[in-house]
Amino acid sequence: MASKTVEAVLFPGVDVRVECVSDSCDVLVVEAASAARPGRFPDCRKQARRVHSTYQRALDERMLGSRRVVIRLRVRRYFCDRKSCSRKTFVEQLPGLSERHRRSSTGLTGWLWSIAIEVGGCPAARLCCRLRLAAGRTRLLRLLTAPTVPARASRVLGVDEFAFRKGCTYGTVLVGVAPAGSWTCCPIAPLRRSRRG
Repeated sequence: MASKTVEAVLFPGVDVRVECVSDSCDVLVVEAASAARPGRFPDCRKQARRVHSTYQRALDERMLGSRRVVIRLRVRRYFCDRKSCSRKTFVEQLPGLSERHRRSSTGLTGWLWSIAIEVGGCPAARLCCRLRLAAGRTRLLRLLTAPTVPARASRVLGVDEFAFRKGCTYGTVLVGVAPAGSWTCCPIAPLRRSRRG
């Protein structure tokens, strides 16, 4: 049986070098540094060459058994030498591990996104608390983005409400009118009328 490196177990497919792993109470702290080749600038697409500085990011990672995992990741900031480039510096991102403006790894973000999609809001926050994941309802809802609107989406939408049975069950129909004159009908699930005053 072939032995695997710590990097291959903790970060499969990501170019990082694990420098230290320490265990304190219920938290496993992994200190790692980027070993990836320099990337390209997001604006001018020029290959990065000159290192501006390095700094350490703290990323929450998925649980490992009953232990919380924190990654202290050292990343590089690069200079752009082009005068026309709007960005003078940029920080490398490691695909599969980190994203801009995130304090959690892409794996943990994927878990939280799945929980937010399935449960949503306050129930999702309670579930995350039971799973020992640090995420409140606003953070979970922020992960959900609006779906992209197709180019040929309806600009005109008609709404009609009706009763399935008089005084008991109500329904709503949404009618979308496309620019070419065709229309689609989307019935919405019936709603029961509340008996409370």
